[in-house]
Amino acid sequence: MSAQHLLRSYPGRRVSAFDGMAVTADVWQEAHNYHLYHERLHALAGHGVGIVSGLEVIAGDPPSQVVYIMPGVAIDPSGNMLVVSEPTPYDLSSFQAGTLHMLISYDESRPQPINGRNADSPYYVYTGYNIETVIDTPDSPLVELARIHRPDIDAPITNAADNRPGHNQIDLRFRPRVVTLNAQRVMLGVHTLNRMAAPHHARGHANVAAQMGQSPWNDAWIDDAVVLNGDLSRYTVLSLVAKANFQLEVEALNALYRYVQGGGVLFLESCRREGGTTPVSDNLLRDIADSLGVRLEAVKMGHPLLSTPHLFPAPPVGYETQGAPSLWAGDGIVFSTFDYGCLWTGERRDRTATREEIRAGFEFAQNLVHFAQRRRAAVTR
Repeated sequence: MSAQHLLRSYPGRRVSAFDGMAVTADVWQEAHNYHLYHERLHALAGHGVGIVSGLEVIAGDPPSQVVYIMPGVAIDPSGNMLVVSEPTPYDLSSFQAGTLHMLISYDESRPQPINGRNADSPYYVYTGYNIETVIDTPDSPLVELARIHRPDIDAPITNAADNRPGHNQIDLRFRPRVVTLNAQRVMLGVHTLNRMAAPHHARGHANVAAQMGQSPWNDAWIDDAVVLNGDLSRYTVLSLVAKANFQLEVEALNALYRYVQGGGVLFLESCRREGGTTPVSDNLLRDIADSLGVRLEAVKMGHPLLSTPHLFPAPPVGYETQGAPSLWAGDGIVFSTFDYGCLWTGERRDRTATREEIRAGFEFAQNLVHFAQRRRAAVTR
């Protein structure tokens, strides 16, 4: 059923109550049907069919024939709201080989009383959902959650390693999505470990927040006076900036450890505008990763930092024009010698950045934020 079909059955009237009116079951039902109709019409005409949020399908840990449907909301082709309120296991071991389509549909019970029927007790309709898996997608009001190309029915089902899922990997590319304008709050935190002549990185991060704030998808803010203690979880990305020797207190390291373990992403950079081409702070920043038990690896083509939402064959240029800058990442830590913080102010060493260089730098910032959002969501599931 589409919004156009619903319009053909528009009720055109609603119950107007007054003291002393006779409220029969028919009158009560008509009043509720009016509101249900408008909810469904609003869902279809205002949003459309698909997944509103959540409902990711993930592999078990360790991988097996059982996958898990995460909590979320969807709208079916009839305008019904589908709600999964808690992680739900789903066993695929009984299905034949082929491309499996996991589908969700709306379901509701027949009217029934609570604890047996009493003369004056109300009847209730219980709303819910059904999950089914088919080889061929049926022409019925169902929303696809995932598909899995499964030539080997005995192989464990795993999460996709990239955006081209292979055999027995969960494929989320064909899920119908509802476009919403609920902006995600992005908080960029900056902590400077040395006294700077000017707050270059704070200004750069402020420019990133301003650029991201132009999008309806993100509501971006910056805190350039972060104190490294207590709860840092409010920061989507927390940048540590240095140019010379520094030493972190145990309390600060503990706060950073809790932040990373809780799903946060640390972005470590030296300010090369003030620290020169080989600032001593580079090694000290890398030591933070060692102190937190994180192993850094060079970021190469295909890494999420270079592929989502913007595709790069290699890390884009930063402020530094000398030597061979590099980008490294580990579990919740990104270390860069490109000095993107200064590039985000529109400058490169000894010259003004080009429009294309600035654009690529901001696109990398969006990738960094997206990477952090995905990590936080995965850790806090």
